[in-house]
Amino acid sequence: MEMNASIANKDLAEKVVIDIEKNLESQPDVHQACIYRVPQKIRSPNAEAFTPTLISIGPLHNGKAELANMEKKKKMYVKSFLERKTIDKALDEILIFIKKNEENIRNSYAEISRLESLDYIMMVLYDAIFILEIFLRDKFRDRSDLLITIDALKDTLRLDLQLLENQLPYFVLEGIYELTLVGLYVPTFMELSCSFFTNSDHDLNPLAPVEIVKHFIDWRRSTLIKNHPKEESEGWINDLPCAMKLHESGVKFKSVERECLLDIKLEKQKQDILWLNELQIPHFNVNLETEHLLRNILAFEQCHYPSDIRVCNYIFFLNRLIYTEKDVDLLVRKGIISNTMGDSASVANMFTDVCKYMHEKKSSHYPKICEELKEHYNNRWNRTKIALRRAYFNNIWRGTTTAAFILFLLILIQTCILVVFF
Repeated sequence: MEMNASIANKDLAEKVVIDIEKNLESQPDVHQACIYRVPQKIRSPNAEAFTPTLISIGPLHNGKAELANMEKKKKMYVKSFLERKTIDKALDEILIFIKKNEENIRNSYAEISRLESLDYIMMVLYDAIFILEIFLRDKFRDRSDLLITIDALKDTLRLDLQLLENQLPYFVLEGIYELTLVGLYVPTFMELSCSFFTNSDHDLNPLAPVEIVKHFIDWRRSTLIKNHPKEESEGWINDLPCAMKLHESGVKFKSVERECLLDIKLEKQKQDILWLNELQIPHFNVNLETEHLLRNILAFEQCHYPSDIRVCNYIFFLNRLIYTEKDVDLLVRKGIISNTMGDSASVANMFTDVCKYMHEKKSSHYPKICEELKEHYNNRWNRTKIALRRAYFNNIWRGTTTAAFILFLLILIQTCILVVFF
């Protein structure tokens, strides 16, 4: 019986091993991966912000029925690209380039694609050349392309190309572009990208010669953190009074133009006879694209730069300031926020929603500001000074009467002293 049991267990063990080997899936290279499926916890508050509605780029949304129409149109763009006068017999070289880099391209995704090699190469070819062709058409103002001439379509396309799950590695796009157009009098791929994605509200900074970005979302993040020092663990952004409460305690809010959006400072400023804390915040524009862009940048930062979440901490700080629409109204009045979304409640809700399920980490840039603001707010004398100032000096006549009364008291006291001693 023991022998039979041993044989049965051995057979079962062999079946387990065979089952594992048969169904074992390859694992992505975590050191090369830079394009991620957004974790469900981050995705759940607003899945639409991470899902393309017009076009699929890369393997994560490839083959979706609702995006099939653009798959047919991609072939037209590839045909147009290859027929450009500046490109001569480039298809073979492009295919060789993609085939040579197939492994690196696959390793750029944190999810293994089930596409066979030929299908994978074809997908990269169509997606990459579509992006190059649409960028060229936009740069040279091709009015025959509805994706460019209809603002609603272009806005949707621009957003789709800036979703974390809808990316191709930047080196693929730049490599194919340089391979086909090198030495010709055309803009660089960086210049094309800046031209396509830049609008009046959200600009891309040109890349420095030594700067390397992994894809368009990484480039967006790089633009936001430009010249902002990397954080070293120090403290948390906790219990910060909202903007209205700080304003009522005497904190002055000022909109400033700085190279880096994240560069928030607290300065001492003299106003009349009082020294006030002035919170200087770079101007921040909020429009219908803002939430989608922010969500994708924050998701990428948490997946790829978990020890350097500078943008996350910046949004955490703003979220602490903005509790209600009154806080938004104040920041709009001060020129810190431009709101083209509509009502102020929508902006307040946006900041609250994008911070849901985000992992907060220690920051070295904002906790010190928070502590100084809380110390100011908790100081009763600050609130008393502001109350007196508003009660007696905001109205010119009341202020003049008060000042005259104080002057009369000082003269009376001086006269009494003179009578006593002389």
